[in-house]
Amino acid sequence: MDSNKSIPESLNELNEHELYGKFQEFLRDPYTIQKEILFDILNHGKSSEFGIKHSFKDIKSIEEFQKNVPVSEYSDYLDDIEKIKKGKEDILFNGKAHSIVVSSGTTGNMKYFPDSERGLIAKNLVMKLRSIQLALICPGLLDNPYILGITNSSDYGFSEGGIPMMAASGQGLNSYEDSHIKMVLPQELIQAKNISNENKDYLMALFTLASKNLTAVVCNNLAHFNFLLKEIKNNTLKMIDDLDNHSISLNIDPHLKEILISKFPDTKERVEELKKIYSKKGELKAEDIWPNFKTVGCWLSSSVGRCALDIKRNLSEDVDFLEWGYGASEGKFNVPFKANISAGPVSPFSSFFEFLPIDGGEIVTLDKVEEKKLYELIITSYSGLYRYNLHDIVLFKGKTLKTPNIEFECKASENTICNDIKIYANQFDHVLKQTEKDSNEFISFFQVIPSDDKKTISYLIEPSSNNDSSDFNKLRFKENLVKNLKNDLKLELNKLFIMKSGYRDSLFVKVVSPGKTITSTKLATVVSKDSILESYIKEIL
Repeated sequence: MDSNKSIPESLNELNEHELYGKFQEFLRDPYTIQKEILFDILNHGKSSEFGIKHSFKDIKSIEEFQKNVPVSEYSDYLDDIEKIKKGKEDILFNGKAHSIVVSSGTTGNMKYFPDSERGLIAKNLVMKLRSIQLALICPGLLDNPYILGITNSSDYGFSEGGIPMMAASGQGLNSYEDSHIKMVLPQELIQAKNISNENKDYLMALFTLASKNLTAVVCNNLAHFNFLLKEIKNNTLKMIDDLDNHSISLNIDPHLKEILISKFPDTKERVEELKKIYSKKGELKAEDIWPNFKTVGCWLSSSVGRCALDIKRNLSEDVDFLEWGYGASEGKFNVPFKANISAGPVSPFSSFFEFLPIDGGEIVTLDKVEEKKLYELIITSYSGLYRYNLHDIVLFKGKTLKTPNIEFECKASENTICNDIKIYANQFDHVLKQTEKDSNEFISFFQVIPSDDKKTISYLIEPSSNNDSSDFNKLRFKENLVKNLKNDLKLELNKLFIMKSGYRDSLFVKVVSPGKTITSTKLATVVSKDSILESYIKEIL
């Protein structure tokens, strides 16, 4: 590689075949490339204010790096981020910021993450590798790809210093600009801001319905695709009429309406197809209206993964589900290799990784992680985050070649104290999964509510809509839940709230801001009793 360029910049000059080959080379020796990545990052940050303060030029080992640079939080970067937003250079990394990622995170408070050119390239390389792997898992997918990519608007304007500001999902879309992939949704719709969530969902569903050649759906939270399927189900004749008349029967901005109508594909044959299917079957099912739809790329881990599994039960068995990858506004961290599996090998070139055991102990590097042990993820990135604790809890499951497979479990903040023991959201999920297995049931959505005295826990569950309510054996389910709570977490069950169908979706509607989508939204698992929507309570046991 060119010694004057960063490792991501050199990788970015490779064609897809060469890039994938190099990636596999990294996976065979991830620990060597991790050390190289760390010193490459330090080299491209040594002239910055942060690099000078922490003597980057004098660091000769991982141990010296860990001694010179303390573990950090977002609040540690606030002053430096403000300088970067004003256009100042050489603050957290050498040179000027390429862009600033805007994120509301899980707290709802806006966060700003500057990206260097090198950091952005590293993210986009991971996205490119995910697409290559997607094509390998699903041969023929990218021969003539029509992809529904559900994302938030990427455009947040400019900072006071003229730095472009965008959403992380917008960065992902930008990585496809020069590819042959055809996106079902026009950018004008994705970027539209002065439009209600209901109207935006209708229009997304309308454009998707118009595309017979849909091959894949890519989004973080597949619950949003489920919203679009419901839009099609509830507005079938209205949508067919809109496509037939090349019109949009919504009261939206006239200029936006004119632009979107101009983006409609030729729908004459499509309308006749849809009319025939509806006349024959009385509804438009996914397998009937999108015969080439075979792949979903989405989050499969954590609570969002439960949404994906629920929706999977309503799609054809021929549709493969691929974990779209673990990442955040701060970076992209793995490249999943197998369909229907949520873990994937760490991308060893994108950041330098460290891991803090949640049960105490020393911070370890990638070569020292243990399987089935929970850690908080700490990254050092090309974009000026140094030993930055994301407070994401992760787990390792096996290896791809010689690289550990990482899976996101939950945020460290998703916990409660019961009987003086800290219990995380993923532990409550594991109890529920065992209960589902014991009971031969599937739960679409759940939350837990600690009792006021922190001695017991209540579960709030929404049984799968696939089950007739009379088929759900609530007493057997409760019995197994009581047993598993006691065996796994030494906890007593307080109450079991059985919720009506649609409870989860009602929460998404409640928490999503106007003009946003639910694609990057995660619902809280640990909640208070005051947050329950009582109108959705069906029964309390």
